[in-house]
Amino acid sequence: MRIIRVLLRLAAFMLPILAAAAASAQEPLREENTFLRIKLDGRDVRLEALIVRPERAQGRLPLALITHGKSSSSVSMGDLRAASYATVARDFARRGWLAAVVMRRGFGQSDGPFPASTTCADLDFTSRFEADAGELEAALRTLQQRDDVDPTRAIAVGESAGGAAVLALAQHKPAGLRGIVNVAGGLNIDNCIDKARDALVGIVKGWQVPGAPPQLWIYAKNDELFPPALVDRMRGAARDAGGDIRFVELPEIRPNGHLIFRHGQARFFWLREVDASLRAWKLPTWSPAQAKDLFAKLGLTARAAAFEQYFAAPGEKAMALSRSRKHFRYTFGSQTLDRAREATLNDCAKAAGDCVIAFENDTFMLPSGGAP
Repeated sequence: MRIIRVLLRLAAFMLPILAAAAASAQEPLREENTFLRIKLDGRDVRLEALIVRPERAQGRLPLALITHGKSSSSVSMGDLRAASYATVARDFARRGWLAAVVMRRGFGQSDGPFPASTTCADLDFTSRFEADAGELEAALRTLQQRDDVDPTRAIAVGESAGGAAVLALAQHKPAGLRGIVNVAGGLNIDNCIDKARDALVGIVKGWQVPGAPPQLWIYAKNDELFPPALVDRMRGAARDAGGDIRFVELPEIRPNGHLIFRHGQARFFWLREVDASLRAWKLPTWSPAQAKDLFAKLGLTARAAAFEQYFAAPGEKAMALSRSRKHFRYTFGSQTLDRAREATLNDCAKAAGDCVIAFENDTFMLPSGGAP
């Protein structure tokens, strides 16, 4: 019994310490599963949303409005959740943004109805995307009213049908919208490929209006829904109409060139392109100067560019450091932080026996003053 009492006292002493250690190791992000209440045609509509922001940030943050693609059926549209896009939202939050994933009407737990079907007999892209743009504009206005959002600095980010939706939003020129990120954007109509592609080129051209925010377009070379020839036609038409477009073609992404939005390896490429555009638009992202300072602080003497790539890389990620070899390895795009930590320690251990975790995502994990 005496041994049990000693163990219980030891546990009572250690549990607060272990809890504090676990709390300090957690990434300083705040996530909020919520609903936005917007007005559409004079009626209240509720949209499912996920809000992710830096936990310790003070004042008003720039806003990244993120929206999703279209599922292949009404059943799978209902299965989508805002939390499915948490990895992308966290990547923006780590760059200093309040990221808001918004599910459009008919998707996830948002109010219905489902979007009206677009058929080959009635290729009314205008009504379809105008409805999407109206929802996103209302969501943007609602989010801009938050006390922690800077209403003068917002971007809209969308994938697939959501990429087309944010392009449609741009022509509305809502106050505070400073840039558009279109990732593999468009709308595919089964059994109507040629006619639908012609309609898509036409509507993208019509969305270009004077004074609209600049656009970043990102497509993979092997996107089977929107192949390079179609994307060239779309951006050529948009530029002829005066669109301010920066275009990036990613290399082939396996197994599916269209599904690059949440793909870990693809995000390694397209997030760096987003960083470049954010800097060009005079908007915040991670600081190369900070990366260089940390590189020097750790006593590293080579591969500074590779070290900077770590900060551009998507989560979940971790970096391991060898104190004796001045050597580091990192893993990114993992499903969990635990997997990233384990993989990078194993990789680092192949070259050195004293590897420790230096960063978990963008959080510095070494003791204060932490140079090796």
